Amino acid sequence: MRKFQKATAIALSSAMALTALAGCSSDNKETTAAAKDTTAAPKETTASTKDTTAAKPAETTAKPVETTKAPEKTKIEKYQEQGVNLKGRDVRIVNWWEGEPKEPQNTYEEDLYAYRDMIQETFNFKIHTDNIGGWGESYTTQLSSSITAGEPIGQICVLDAGWVAGLMNNKMFAPLDTLSALDFKAEKWNQGVLEAVTFAGHIYGMAVDHEPRGGIFFNKRLLQEAGYGADDLYDFQKNGTWTWSKFEEVLKACTRDKDGDGEIDTWGMVNFNSDYFAIAIYSSGAQFVSKDKDGHFVNEMTTQKFLDALTWANNMWQNYAEPQPADSDWDYFKACFAKGEAAMRVTEEYAKSEFRETLTDDWGFVCFPCPDGQEILCYDKENVLFIPSSYSNDEANEIALAYDLFTDPVPGYEDGDAWKEAYYSAYVDKRAVDETLQMMKRGKNIKNRMDSFVSGLGDTLGSGFIWDIAGGALTPAEAVEAKKGAWDQVIADQNAALDALKAQ
Repeated sequence: MRKFQKATAIALSSAMALTALAGCSSDNKETTAAAKDTTAAPKETTASTKDTTAAKPAETTAKPVETTKAPEKTKIEKYQEQGVNLKGRDVRIVNWWEGEPKEPQNTYEEDLYAYRDMIQETFNFKIHTDNIGGWGESYTTQLSSSITAGEPIGQICVLDAGWVAGLMNNKMFAPLDTLSALDFKAEKWNQGVLEAVTFAGHIYGMAVDHEPRGGIFFNKRLLQEAGYGADDLYDFQKNGTWTWSKFEEVLKACTRDKDGDGEIDTWGMVNFNSDYFAIAIYSSGAQFVSKDKDGHFVNEMTTQKFLDALTWANNMWQNYAEPQPADSDWDYFKACFAKGEAAMRVTEEYAKSEFRETLTDDWGFVCFPCPDGQEILCYDKENVLFIPSSYSNDEANEIALAYDLFTDPVPGYEDGDAWKEAYYSAYVDKRAVDETLQMMKRGKNIKNRMDSFVSGLGDTLGSGFIWDIAGGALTPAEAVEAKKGAWDQVIADQNAALDALKAQ
C-alpha cells in the first residue's frame, strides 16, 4: 500500500474515532444536566438541607473533565469544509527545460503522482508542466507577448533569476502577497527569493525549496595520488576543517610535475572563470549587491570584504588552475577535467550530468570551502515563479491555490528527505547527497544571490572584470576601479525602475 494511501486511512480512522468520542461527550453532558435537574428541587423546598449539604456534593462529586484535543485540520480538510471548487481551471506551469513527468521511478514518485491526482480530483482543477522551449530572449518574448495580449501562455511561469528584472520592470507580475491562498510564512517557501523579489511593498515572485548550486567536483584517484584519502574532502567538510587554507593545501599538493620534466602534469583545479570567481566570493560572505530597508539595490563590489575575497580567489587561480590550452574552445575545462588533468572543478551542481559519460575515475562533490574561522556558506540562485498580471485577483488566487497544493509535502513524507531519491542515482556515492546537498538545500547558511535581479549587471561582470582578472590583464583592485562607475549606473537604473513601479 502506498504511503499516501496509508496516511489517508489513518486520517479517516482518526476522524471516526473523534466522532465516537464526540458522541460519548454528548451523552455525558445530557446525563450531567439531568442530575442537576433532580437536585435543584430539594434546594428550593428544604432550606435547612440547602444550608448544611449544599457544599458537600461539590466536594465529593466534582471531578476534572478530561478532554482530548482534536488534531488540527489539514489544509485539504479545511478547503473541503469550505467547499472549494476550482471549476475545472487549467493551470499550466511553463518552463524551458522539462515537460510532463515520466513514469514513476520509485515509491516516492508513485505516491507523489497519487497525491497530485487526488488534489486535482478533489478540488476540480488540472495542473501540468509544459516546456515551451527556448532559452533567454526566445522564452521571455513568448511570455511577455502573451501576457501583453491578455492571453498568458502559462498560469505559473518559471524564470531564470537573470530574467526577472526585465519582465518585472514592465509590470508583468501579479502581486502575490495580495492572494489569500499563499502563506509565505510556511517552511516550504524560499525566503531569499521572496526578499529578492519584494518590490514597492509587494512580493512578485516565489520559489519552493533551494536548488543546489556552486560547489567542487573532485577526482578521487588524483587526490589519492597526491597523498589524500579518496573521501578526505568529505571528512574535511564534515569535521569543519574544509577552509580556504585546507583548500590551498590540497590545490598545491595536486599541482604536480609527475615526470620531472619541468611541466605541470596534473593541476589542482580547472574551471570556467565566471563560475569560479562568483562561487569563491560568495563563500567568504561577500556579495555583489544587497538590498536596503527601502528595497533598493546597493553596490557591494567596492567594499573591502569583496576586494579581499576577489584577491584571494585570484591568487588561487593564478597558481593552481590549469591554463586554457592553445586553440581550445571556451569550455576547455570540461575536457580537461574529464581527462584527469585536474583534481577539482569548481562549478554549478548541475554539471554532474556530464560525468556519467565522461569520467572513468570515481568522483565526489563538496561545498566550496570557507575562510578560516568561519562556517561553510552556500549561495542560492533559484529560479523564480510568477503569476501573470493580466489575471484578476480572484483568478490569480485560484491559480495560487492550485500551485500551493501542488507543491505541498506529500502525506507520509513530511520529514522533507524525499528529494534525495532523485539525486542518489546521479552520484557515485551517497555522501555527496546526504552531506553536501543536504547543506545546500537544508543548511543553516544559505545566502541568496541578489545580483541576478539587477537588469544589465551580469553584462558588466565578464569583459573588463572577471575575464581580465583571470587572464592576468588586470589586478582585482584595477578591475574594481575600472568597473565601479558602470556598476553604479546599472544599479541606479534598476532602482529607478522599482521607483516607477511603486508609483503606479
